Amino acid sequence: MKRGYRLLGWALLLSGAPSACSGGHVGAEPHGGASATSGADAGAGEGGGGAASAGEGGGAVGAGEGGGAAGVAAGAGAGPSGECAALAPGPLEPVLVTDVFSGSDDFAFDGQGYLVAKQGPNLVRFDATGRTSNFASLPGTVLGLRYRSNGTLVAALPTRSAVVQVSASGVVGDYVAGLADPNGLAPDAQGNVWATAGDRVIRINPNATVDEIASGAPEVSKPNGIVFDPTRRAVFYTNSSAGEIRRINLANPGEPPLLVVTVASSVLDGLVLDTCGHLYTVDNENRTLYRVRLDAGGAALGEAELLARFPTGVANAQFGAGPGFDTRTLYVGGAAGSLYAVAVGIAGASVPAPLEAP
Repeated sequence: MKRGYRLLGWALLLSGAPSACSGGHVGAEPHGGASATSGADAGAGEGGGGAASAGEGGGAVGAGEGGGAAGVAAGAGAGPSGECAALAPGPLEPVLVTDVFSGSDDFAFDGQGYLVAKQGPNLVRFDATGRTSNFASLPGTVLGLRYRSNGTLVAALPTRSAVVQVSASGVVGDYVAGLADPNGLAPDAQGNVWATAGDRVIRINPNATVDEIASGAPEVSKPNGIVFDPTRRAVFYTNSSAGEIRRINLANPGEPPLLVVTVASSVLDGLVLDTCGHLYTVDNENRTLYRVRLDAGGAALGEAELLARFPTGVANAQFGAGPGFDTRTLYVGGAAGSLYAVAVGIAGASVPAPLEAP
């Protein structure tokens, strides 16, 4: 990717990307030669308790629900209608936004105009004009990085076997210790943090106690990215080296995690959900981004679809949130330090965000 693309990246950020809808349909064949096989399970686990769905565009992801922090919501597998039926097929062209980060496997939007990521031993805040400022000192490897609705940032530190929290003023404090290889993090609107750690999928409760949700190979084997979906009452996660996305139906405790899709010859990392209820995952082995269209129960509607290829390593993706960042664009980055924008033409599911900028 040439540096000349940087100006296009700023235009995308500041003006908002145009819709990429162009007549695709749910369950379309993958484009770009992606080799993937879908899970046979039809899925279940729908249930109540989901918050109202996020708007498909407009305000920033994480806009407050009921005057407070955002609820987490997603369209429950919208099916072939409206914008969800007209998602542009891949491959799409990524646009370089910046390359100022270093060692940041993950990043987080605060919903107030900042993206937070690693730069050497520090966490830095980055705004849509390209300015950076130091936020907190956090040396060592940091994997998952996400904001909770109470305004704290949580970070997975595998070398310390811990998840720490960072206050709005940048003070790093203990949260949960004694976790084997904590990795992906997914806060919800109730104050829980769903996480992958070792060969387990866990829930970190608001009081910092830990509940095991699923464990043990082959269903849970080197899990990485994770998404909580309250509309379906499900947790989705990637089994990285197996190239799998699996689903845990929370309405059916004790049921083994179900296979959603397998992407052949991949190492799947981050995972994110759009407002239509479809998943996006990053293959960090092959520097690619995939979309997996889902039905209302969470089963795959066909194979994983190749959306984009990147010139440098990538690991995680998040929909834009906050002033200057386009809500209908996926931002994709990784430890190599570059951040890219992919205009997917649909908004992300709402995620928790702080009430005020740190």
